[in-house]
Amino acid sequence: MSCALKICGVTRAEDVEACRAAGAEAIGLNFWRGSKRVVSRAQAERLREAAHRPGDTPPLKVVGVFVDHAPHEVLQIAHAVQLDYVQPHGDAAPGPFAALGIPWVWVVRGTPDLAQLDPPRPPPSWVLLDAHVPNYGGEGTRTDWEWAASAVRTLAPTPVWLAGGITPSNALEAKTVVGAAGLDVASGAENPGVRDGTKDAERIARLARICHNRGS
Repeated sequence: MSCALKICGVTRAEDVEACRAAGAEAIGLNFWRGSKRVVSRAQAERLREAAHRPGDTPPLKVVGVFVDHAPHEVLQIAHAVQLDYVQPHGDAAPGPFAALGIPWVWVVRGTPDLAQLDPPRPPPSWVLLDAHVPNYGGEGTRTDWEWAASAVRTLAPTPVWLAGGITPSNALEAKTVVGAAGLDVASGAENPGVRDGTKDAERIARLARICHNRGS
């Protein structure tokens, strides 16, 4: 079973190119000022331009990651940067973001009671399962993969992606155990000890090979 790959927290054009060369489906641009991977709007516009090269079929999708932004701020940035999807995090209810008219990603943090999971309307493009950590991901912390596998079944037919602590060393296990439609990787695409969000092209390539059943 193959799955899609999103490399999150991209900050450099060369990392966008590494994602394209590897065959990743999407990149994430982080607009949260509390992240070491934050990008300015001007940076985001340049990265989005690098991701949407003429002739690319399909183009690399660009997801904007927001934490506790007001819906009108998300809408403004999404239109200015021409984001393909928005991914809101934080304590606010997701309903207002779902109503913006932009494809969106519903983030479920931790392991809540599956019986209580009720996707807002209009529905998300996919659901992202992530660990419940103080800095909203990117810390290399795994969520419970057995719980995640149950969530994949419970939320079907909505696609479910997995984030949190995924690396080239465990991506195959994550894909096999959870059965997610996609893997979302930030720190796992960086060399250990990296503090500025710089990605590693070989780690991205390895993750893509695993996701797309091309070996490891």
